[in-house]
Amino acid sequence: MISAYSQRDYLADTTGFCQGDSAFLELKKVDKNANVQWTTPHQGLIYNTRKILIERHGKFYIKITYGGKTYFDSTVTKIYSKPKTNLRDTTLCKGKPLVLDARNPGMRYIWSTDETTSKIKVENSGRYWLKIINRGCTVTDTINVKFLQGTTTNFSGEMSFCLSDENKTLSIKPNPGTKITWSNGSIYPSINITKEGTYWVKTDNKNCGEQIDSVKVKLKACDCEMLIPNSFTPNEDNRNDYFFPVMQCEYSFFNMTISDKWGNTIFFTNNINGKWDGRFKGNLCPEEVYVYRIESTEKGTDKKQVRNGHVSLFR
Repeated sequence: MISAYSQRDYLADTTGFCQGDSAFLELKKVDKNANVQWTTPHQGLIYNTRKILIERHGKFYIKITYGGKTYFDSTVTKIYSKPKTNLRDTTLCKGKPLVLDARNPGMRYIWSTDETTSKIKVENSGRYWLKIINRGCTVTDTINVKFLQGTTTNFSGEMSFCLSDENKTLSIKPNPGTKITWSNGSIYPSINITKEGTYWVKTDNKNCGEQIDSVKVKLKACDCEMLIPNSFTPNEDNRNDYFFPVMQCEYSFFNMTISDKWGNTIFFTNNINGKWDGRFKGNLCPEEVYVYRIESTEKGTDKKQVRNGHVSLFR
């Protein structure tokens, strides 16, 4: 409200602020030589200051004297309810959208995404902020959202391995804190394949919940495969008494070395038809896991290959 002596507004008609907060009334367009008098509902008269603190509602008057003229203006201060924010930093599994809710019905909302609805849906990691406006009272809150990739696998619908592959492995990439269970009972991220079949893995994580994936595994003889058993029984029953590789190609060079767990050589042959009978210097070796090393060169292609592995001796 302005007196007849002035055509200028010094104060807004209404000044609002949040409950529990404080605000200032400030004169920004008054000459520094002017005399200023405030009339306040709680502090009485205040002289010659361009800025006063307000903490309560009520009506404030301003009287400005300058150049022989007097100007009047007033404003009503109002206290508005302070919006309550509830955004909390969140981590969850990618693929599950998060709905952010501003709550505080009946107020205005401005999100960092430029949306103005009370609820928004986010699907990407990042820092989001929300501004809630209750007339003259504004509150801002932020939230950090992190989407984790669920457990990933190296599976396709069906996987094949060459019989001679040293590492026939199925593996997954879990998030920290994930519980792992394979169909063979393993609880580790990777398992070695020894036979054909369907394998499944179940993972359980507090953010992504339970996931199950499966794959059908086939073993095949690739070009120039060398089929190498993983165990034999040299007990002279004429069944599986010798350890030897089964060749599918011709080789111009061949060496096979058998060592014990301490690295001692207990058998060696460069005969492509050579076989280990499970003995060392005529004596039958104890039941144990032994290490083999087979070096070969394919005839015609001169492709060299070294195969290392383990073979178990049983009786």
